[in-house]
Amino acid sequence: MKKFIIPVLALLALASCTAKFDEMNKPTTGLTMDSAQPMYIFGRTLYNGSSNDHQRNFNLNDDMYAHYFAQGLGWTDFWRYNAGWGDIFWRDFYTDRLQEYWLIDEICGDEDHYRCIKAANDVWNVVLWLRVIDRHGDAPYFDAEGKFGAGKGTTLPYSKVEEIYADLIKRLQADATALGSTAGQWDFGAYDFLFNNDWNQWKKFANTLIMRLSMRLSGVYDNHKKDFAAAADACFDSPSDYARISCDTGVWGDYYDRTFNDWSNTFTNCDFMDMMNGRNQGYLTGVVDPRRDFFFLPGTEAATAGNSNWDGYPFDYTSDTETTVVSDHGGNKSYARLNMYDKNGFFHYSGAGNENLSWCYSSYSEALFLKAEAALRGWISGNAEDLWKQAIKASMDEVSMFVTRSGGNKTIGAAEKDAYIAALPSFGSSKEAQLRSIMIQKWIALYPNSVEAWAEQRRTGYPDYASHVLTYPAVSASSGVSVGNIIQRIPYPQNEYNTNAGNIPADHSDYNAKNMEKGIFWSLNGENGTQSANAAPKNF
Repeated sequence: MKKFIIPVLALLALASCTAKFDEMNKPTTGLTMDSAQPMYIFGRTLYNGSSNDHQRNFNLNDDMYAHYFAQGLGWTDFWRYNAGWGDIFWRDFYTDRLQEYWLIDEICGDEDHYRCIKAANDVWNVVLWLRVIDRHGDAPYFDAEGKFGAGKGTTLPYSKVEEIYADLIKRLQADATALGSTAGQWDFGAYDFLFNNDWNQWKKFANTLIMRLSMRLSGVYDNHKKDFAAAADACFDSPSDYARISCDTGVWGDYYDRTFNDWSNTFTNCDFMDMMNGRNQGYLTGVVDPRRDFFFLPGTEAATAGNSNWDGYPFDYTSDTETTVVSDHGGNKSYARLNMYDKNGFFHYSGAGNENLSWCYSSYSEALFLKAEAALRGWISGNAEDLWKQAIKASMDEVSMFVTRSGGNKTIGAAEKDAYIAALPSFGSSKEAQLRSIMIQKWIALYPNSVEAWAEQRRTGYPDYASHVLTYPAVSASSGVSVGNIIQRIPYPQNEYNTNAGNIPADHSDYNAKNMEKGIFWSLNGENGTQSANAAPKNF
């Protein structure tokens, strides 16, 4: 992967975006449409779309909601919301990322040699759109003519999630078509940090996203099952197919190299570590997951009686006990740690520009898990259990491949894969039980893509609280959910209530209501329904 070096001129021009698209290129830098280059802008939107305020945007929210990580920041009320932190991604998306998208689109115009650049720009924009609507729900998207028009400086009404999804699928289909013919195409040079100008990879990514979006709506309707089936023939199809952006720790960020290693704020989560250790009470295997040693290392200090240095950090304490917990356990040192410290570590970084540490967006194993569920639902042919096993093995292959590409020498052999699968609980006889098996393993395979893992947990209810795969956290009166309910969304930013209140959906007009427990259109209980952690999920 290339280092994230973006020309100063382009950075300065894009650092101070104004409220209106047509004013972006006017003042002091001298950057004009004639001198702007789409590759520099694309490098910026890839990097900042991944890295900007990761801790406040995602680590303090999605990382915890997915039960991948825990916190030691005084953030003891697991489902409390800090608007000054959690609003940042929405703000940056609408003020910066969308303007970068439209600027690339305008620079490229209708010139055919820019066709693949425009398509890749659009695919990445869809990724960012999902992070907005999957977290918040309905959002400003369509203009007065019913076309995608957000980010052009005009205040827009809120569009329904299902309508945005349908349009995103159409956009991805057009992108996949555009990426199918690559002769004479210009590329991003050194600034395609995702696929290094491999247009076939971009096409596969677009199709994998179509599958993701189509399946997200499956609990509501199967309108997009044909879209899914068509995309499934041209999606990621090898462990070497993955959408990850490697970090360059020579550039400032606040990813896990900072939050875990430098600041000791991010800890491993007890539920996920119990799963890695084969001791999760809701899904007992009795064997260590072969991926564990790639992801984690044991703690360096003595553990308390009855525990081990492979345990994850608890989050079921109250604010009165947190300081004691952190102090007694030496911060994160007596708990399992992220494996950043050797070349076989999934989170290893060296400052050399080829870090294993990366932002994760999609993979071959995700495509296989989607196919397993599609087979279960009758959308495609195939055996759901066989596809499920293939997906588990693919996840292990991906982990091995990702660390060996940067100089690691550790892999997971066929015998280890088979032994792990043989130890798993039964795949199940009912569709509900089989979906549970698929989703629990998908949760493991998505790690550490907490944005997608949290979305899938809300969509299906799995991994679930009712069978104690997940531990229900401490919830106080200041939480955004009622005790007993699970978190379903992130509230709309306070600035929306200040500037666009008339367009906010009526059910969310009260900023102080328990909005975080109100379901999104595609969630298990549908638009604005609540989901009890004590109720077993029911998808069929």
